[in-house]
Amino acid sequence: MGHGFEYVGLHRVQLEVYAHNARARHVYEKAGFVVEGIRREAALRDGVWVDDVLMAVLEHEWAAARGAGDG
Repeated sequence: MGHGFEYVGLHRVQLEVYAHNARARHVYEKAGFVVEGIRREAALRDGVWVDDVLMAVLEHEWAAARGAGDG
């Protein structure tokens, strides 16, 4: 994300993750992503409808989190 925010000039990075993927969600949250919404039954996986979770991090949130870890 540092490359995207610092060199490319992105303001926002977003992703979607299956709601049942708790490990991935935990990793994304540790990286600064925030849950913004849920798309209910948005994908059919192995014959079962599953929810997608929309997550994003904004540049100023990422910068603040990096600054907090520097001290």
